Amino acid sequence: MTVATRSSTPDKGNIPKFDEYELNKEQWNEIIILIKNEELLNGVSILYADDEVYYISIDSAKLTFKGIDFLEENNAWTKIYNSIKEARDWFKI
Repeated sequence: MTVATRSSTPDKGNIPKFDEYELNKEQWNEIIILIKNEELLNGVSILYADDEVYYISIDSAKLTFKGIDFLEENNAWTKIYNSIKEARDWFKI
């Protein structure tokens, strides 16, 4: 997978896990399903049993061009947010 986490690095083949983000498994599953449905990643496998998520694999997930665009856009917003936050702290707003 091409998304780095705190302890996972894609170049070494480590796969992100839900507990690295302080999420429970249900929250993680919902996020992965959303990411797949939004076509931000390819290669995500989701198996259902009795209309519930039984297994999710992101072992062969790859970031799509849409996913790259999403990360770039949100990185810009993060920079703007941090700048505003710094200015607010500086001016004591």
